[in-house]
Amino acid sequence: MNFSEENFDSAVNILSPLLKSKLMNLNCIIKSDTYEIRLRVGKPIILVGKYGYMFVKKNGELSVGMNEDCYICKPEIITETFNRLCCYSVYSHIESIINGYITFQGGHRAGITGTAVLNSDGAITSVRDISSVNIRIARQVFGCADGIIEELGLTKTSVIIAGPPSSGKTTVLRDYIRQLSDRMIKVCLVDERQEIACMNGMFCQHDVGLNTDVLSNYPKSKGIMISLKTMSPQIIAIDEIGEKDELYGITKGINSGVSFLVTVHADCYDDLLKRPQIKQLLDTGGFSKIVLLRSAEAPGEIADIYDVSEVRDEIYRSSFIMDSVYAGRDENVIIA
Repeated sequence: MNFSEENFDSAVNILSPLLKSKLMNLNCIIKSDTYEIRLRVGKPIILVGKYGYMFVKKNGELSVGMNEDCYICKPEIITETFNRLCCYSVYSHIESIINGYITFQGGHRAGITGTAVLNSDGAITSVRDISSVNIRIARQVFGCADGIIEELGLTKTSVIIAGPPSSGKTTVLRDYIRQLSDRMIKVCLVDERQEIACMNGMFCQHDVGLNTDVLSNYPKSKGIMISLKTMSPQIIAIDEIGEKDELYGITKGINSGVSFLVTVHADCYDDLLKRPQIKQLLDTGGFSKIVLLRSAEAPGEIADIYDVSEVRDEIYRSSFIMDSVYAGRDENVIIA
């Protein structure tokens, strides 16, 4: 059994026993190539992977299209799976549930949707009637950051890793951290959603290097500040950056001489130029490179690596053109 197949079985182990028995018997190639298992009440159960989409049939086989033999997800499957995700203690997982996910044994993450329960201030206090569960299968791919290492070397360089959903940003970030850390660069990993190091008690379930300190489940902004004040890192690594307080912490860290590894969503290069958080990160003056990953069909594959100066110039050029267009409209000037 290969590593990816083991990951699949580990993730499937959390499911309702009725569904688990069907998926455990899939062939090793499908298991290795599957990224997500999507459960929706009253809908077919869908696997998502390198192959695209597959529907689970009643007999446990797979179909490339929807048909009458597809296995429909019953409410009891969702309920049992949700209870197993919570270890039969919803209260102890309520903070994660409110935020829409539960991270479970093996570093896998289950996205959860249902009906929000609100208090008088409009804040979510719980979620009831769980209707969808999306199991995202965690993978550690050793060497997937080799292309970045070859381009940048083992240096304390601030890097933005960008890509569309499911393009492997977290997987590449994890391997990049591991390789730098094993070369004795001090790394602080702020793992807010517990999906990079995937701590189980005091132990990492994924290898993030021997010189990495993990702040698990910390809000990113708080984790950055604690790292700066207490751990003397050379690099701080964060997944899915974007909030203002996170950007403030990054700016403060860069001004203190600390480098950062961050990930952001961007579907393509043109989308990269439009993302406000990219401009804000570049405005810190601390980042040197942007790594753009290709797509969900080729997770972890690098499309290109850009110099920050190149991207910054294009962003400001686009902003200048748009400002000129709007100024021209205000003054009834025709822009040729």
